[in-house]
Amino acid sequence: MLLDSSKGQTGDQVTLLSPTLTLSARSLLKFSYQMLLNSTDTVGSLTVYRFCLLHTYDQVLFQVRGNKGVTWKSEFVCLPAGKYQLAFVGTVGLASLSDIALDDIVVFEHDHCFEEHSSSEGIVIC
Repeated sequence: MLLDSSKGQTGDQVTLLSPTLTLSARSLLKFSYQMLLNSTDTVGSLTVYRFCLLHTYDQVLFQVRGNKGVTWKSEFVCLPAGKYQLAFVGTVGLASLSDIALDDIVVFEHDHCFEEHSSSEGIVIC
């Protein structure tokens, strides 16, 4: 997923929905992202939600805001058991230099979720 801020306005959002997941136990989500934002931008963000079968954002699983530089960052997020989709939501920031990229999304099933996989960048709910 690439959110190219030159094609939108502040506050515009791009959402990537996963296929429906059926997880019998806690699992581990791994993904990589890059957020190159204007250094004064506090609006641009990447949020991962649990998207429930009633078509609502049920729970914030991960959120990060602001400029994270030109390098790719890898994140690990513990996912609760259940049947739902993941919604990756990128929000355009203040300036035209507010790009967000997302890649390499993998879910490891069978309870590979451990405390050592908690994120230092955003909100993680295990």
